[in-house]
Amino acid sequence: WSDAELISAVRDGDDTAYGELYQRHADSARAAAASMTRSRAEIDDLVSEAFARVLQALRRGGGPDVAFRAYLLTSVRNA
Repeated sequence: WSDAELISAVRDGDDTAYGELYQRHADSARAAAASMTRSRAEIDDLVSEAFARVLQALRRGGGPDVAFRAYLLTSVRNA
């Protein structure tokens, strides 16, 4: 499935689809967080917070439609 298809599935309530998005993009989110801090705990916190924010946005019908990674990385920076 493409990211856009997975995003649509998440909006329809499919938590498994969000797990797939996590698997695809967690390493990029960690790299982005690592560019801001060296603390492993802070990196984990930033990544968790960013994924939680994106999931909330998707469940409300907002968030990205196709560019999941870009939206996620912006969320990491904002977290």
